[in-house]
Order: sequence, then structure tokens, then C-alpha cells
Amino acid sequence: MKKIDRIYLLDKILKERRTPVAIEHLMERLECSQATVYRVIATLRDEFNAPIESSEQGVFYDRQAAFDLPGIRLNAEETQGLLMAAQLLEDLQSDSLQKPMQRILHNIDRVLQQKGIQNRRLIQIIPALSRKPNPGVFQTVMSALQTEKKLQLTYQTREQAETTDRLVSPLRLTSYKNAWYLDAWCHLRDDIRLFALEQIQAASIDIEAAKTVSTATLKAHYADSYGIFSGAMKDTAVIRINTQQAPWTQFEHWHSKQRIERLDAAHMLLHVPYNDERELLADVMRLGTAAEIMAPHSLRTQFHQQLQRIMRQYE
Repeated sequence: MKKIDRIYLLDKILKERRTPVAIEHLMERLECSQATVYRVIATLRDEFNAPIESSEQGVFYDRQAAFDLPGIRLNAEETQGLLMAAQLLEDLQSDSLQKPMQRILHNIDRVLQQKGIQNRRLIQIIPALSRKPNPGVFQTVMSALQTEKKLQLTYQTREQAETTDRLVSPLRLTSYKNAWYLDAWCHLRDDIRLFALEQIQAASIDIEAAKTVSTATLKAHYADSYGIFSGAMKDTAVIRINTQQAPWTQFEHWHSKQRIERLDAAHMLLHVPYNDERELLADVMRLGTAAEIMAPHSLRTQFHQQLQRIMRQYE
């Protein structure tokens, strides 16, 4: 149990009791040693100004003093996560899920109000270029994932628009850049493969139990990949970025193993490992003249050829 959780739990215990609470009882409720109990009591009293009194029987709140712990503190990422969760739940609401969803949304609203956000609808999250899967396919994939069963898929590739039948063992479902992806062990390819849910034409749960793949194996499969693509690192891209033209790039996170090298007041070098270059090229493209691929030469050449094809289209 985290320290902050123990602080909130101790506050709850003391508010519920009209008589002193013995230290031995608090050790059991807070799941900690006697020394830790005293540290939590001291923190609640000294840092939060809680009106804690003590006697031979234990500790208690002074009932004459009005006291409430401050609301839950959220950082920007946590606040955004709750807002996105609320929007996602509202999008998923159906007749059968309406009551459970409303209870969850009410709890999210209460936490946001403690943060000072009284009306979350004044904050808009717009999912640009979202790709929504077939609802029936989504539910089937989710059920197979939770019941650890294999899936029979009819999958259409994006490039050739051809369909293939696959037997897969679902491993993980991921929401990434407004689209859903399934990591699965493909029994046709005998390896981990990624399936975009909107490209799944049909899905049914198989009677066989899914193949088990360890979390470590799955993590290693994506450790050096860039974006949604998987596989071992092929190379490291070196991208020269003009931070005066695109100042926000100084705060962007491209990869967990990225390295930034400051060249001067206006430029930096971004070192990014990658396996599949498609998403990386798209991310460089969006920066326009503010970014230039310096290495490897093969990636620079590929980007140049892509630009030439685009130019020919406008000639």
C-alpha cells in the first residue's frame, strides 16, 4: 500500500470512529509496522494539519475541529486520462450498459470536481482521423482475450486489400492514435503479429485455449520498435530539427530510448531507434522544413524518393 493511500485510509478510520483507535488495530488496517503507523500519523498531523489527539487507548480526531483532507491532486496526464475515459465511456453507452456507465461517469466527474473541473464538457477532446472497428468484432476480440481462447479471423490487409483467414491467440488490445490494435500469436506465421481491428472483416471464438506468451517476450518484441510497429531494432534514425521553426518538438516524446543532442540555440539532433520506417517517415513529414533526416543514408534516400513522388503528383 502506498503512503498516500495509508494517509487517506487513516483519515477514513478516524472519521468513522467515535472512540480512540488502538495502534495495534491501525497496524492491521494499514498493513504496516508500528513505526510506519506513527510516521503516517505524523504526516497526517504535521503536513495536512489534521486535528489528531492521543490517549492511552490510541489516537482520535478532535470532534470540535472541522477537518477534511484536500481533494485528490492530479497532474496534466492524469486529468487528460480521466477526461478521455469519460468521453470513451459516453461513446460506448448502450441500453444494456447505460446504468453501469452512468455510475462510473459520476465517479469520474466527482474526482474531476475535486480537481476544480466543475464541467468537463467545457473541455473538448477531438479524436482526429479515428478508425472505429465493427462493434461485433470488438466484442468478440475482447471476449476471446478475457477467456483466453483462440480467435478465427478474416483479415484484410491495407496495402493489397486481400483477405486471409488466420487462427490467432490474442495477447493484448491497444488503443493507439485513435485506432484499436490486437497483438496476437499468429499460428499461420508462427510469430507475434499486429492486427488493426478495423481491418478484421469477421471474428469468431475458437474452442481451443489460446497459446500463452510471457509478458517479458511480448515486451521484448516491442522494446526497440517505433510507434505501433514491432520487431528488433533495424537502425537508429538521426533527425535534425529546427527548434525555432518547431519549438514544441523539444517537449515531444518519440521513443523510450530516444536521445537528444543540442547543436546550437536553434537546432537539435534527435536519435531514434526503429524497425519499420513507415510511421517514422510520417512523423518527420508532418514537421515539413523544420526536420531533416541525416542518417542512415538509406532512410534519407527513401524519404527523398517519397517526396519526389508527392511532387510529381502536383506537377
